[in-house]
Amino acid sequence: MKRIYRKEEMPVSEIRRLLEPGSIVLVSSRWQNRNNIMTMGWHCVMEFSPSLIGCMITAANHSYHLIEKSGECVINIPTADMIDTIIGIGNTSGPGSTNSKSSG
Repeated sequence: MKRIYRKEEMPVSEIRRLLEPGSIVLVSSRWQNRNNIMTMGWHCVMEFSPSLIGCMITAANHSYHLIEKSGECVINIPTADMIDTIIGIGNTSGPGSTNSKSSG
């Protein structure tokens, strides 16, 4: 059975406490009805006020091209109970994947 996860919106100014320990995040992107999600372990808080989060996605990743074309992405902070989903996303690759959770 497919599990449905509930997202909770938080002000960027309040998520610093969740990001600073170096947690794994999920970066989602969309462009022209193409969705993508990737795991990311490198990100950092670059400014506190206004809040600014930095990350690096190489041009070799499918996510890079969707983000470049759309000009936006979402950084999702998963909960520990999502570990199998997170690993599955991290082990799936690129455009045209047979897994709907294509990454990187």
